[in-house]
Amino acid sequence: MATPRYKLVDSERAMSYHLVSRCVRGAWLCGRDRRTGKDYSHRKRWLIERLLFLAQFFAVEIDSYSVMSNHFHLVAFFDPKKCFSWTNEEVAFRWVEAFPPTEDGQVVEERKSIERDRLLSDPKRLEQARRTLGSLSDFMKHLKQPIARRANKEDGCKGHFFEQRFYSGALLSEKAVLAAMAYVDLNPIRAKLAKRLEECTDASIGERLRENDLAALDEFLAPVASGLSEEKPQTPRIEMTLKQYLGLLNSLIEADAAESRATARHPDHTSRWMARVASIRKRQRAFGPVELLKNWIADRGLQLREVPLLD
Repeated sequence: MATPRYKLVDSERAMSYHLVSRCVRGAWLCGRDRRTGKDYSHRKRWLIERLLFLAQFFAVEIDSYSVMSNHFHLVAFFDPKKCFSWTNEEVAFRWVEAFPPTEDGQVVEERKSIERDRLLSDPKRLEQARRTLGSLSDFMKHLKQPIARRANKEDGCKGHFFEQRFYSGALLSEKAVLAAMAYVDLNPIRAKLAKRLEECTDASIGERLRENDLAALDEFLAPVASGLSEEKPQTPRIEMTLKQYLGLLNSLIEADAAESRATARHPDHTSRWMARVASIRKRQRAFGPVELLKNWIADRGLQLREVPLLD
């Protein structure tokens, strides 16, 4: 039996998660179909555009993403209490921007103010909007549903496009977050869809390299999309610069290609990060040092099955 979502996603504390969702039956519905040869790769961009758009309004920050041919990965920071700090006006603004009024498939800007006023005059509906914008499950639902409808329309069919249940693994430490980000950003490299980070067109690392200038290399890693705050926090969540992160990724790529050379030059650093990143493949319910894992499991009344992340 699957672990209930309320035990996998903390309802009280802001935390990071590794999220994965697959196409039905593992079919390559976002890549080149091996049977027919038809290419559906353009759907990856649909998903990325929807992700970056929607994340501006929900209580999430996206740290990394990669969209593959039959699944996608996210590393997301989620604050379940943030939505309760928003004013009613902010909730109404976020909701109408995320789900704007349309006509014949086109957004009608003139009707947005009317929809905001309607929402503000309906306390029950406003509260429902607040809770939806503050839900990780609803974020994933509203991320995937429009993509599924658009793909089904393109294919002239009905039914599920994604498997209904998405995977989530709680990331209990900064090292766990960085290991998950590296795992996600290196997906196109491991799948041989790209040879260099700059070529990762459907992953956040490619976006970071295209969007940032040289000065950004010395800044701490920031989310690629955020609905939590427009201002940078005084204390960054991830205390690694983009330059350091690129160095980590490149050392892992080199270690994969020539492990003996890489570990000879960086025996502890590279090998330890390789082990941390490899652990993300296990699809555990949570990742982190042993004490944090024990506390996380105890809080939920679960049995400890997770392997602690290498410290």
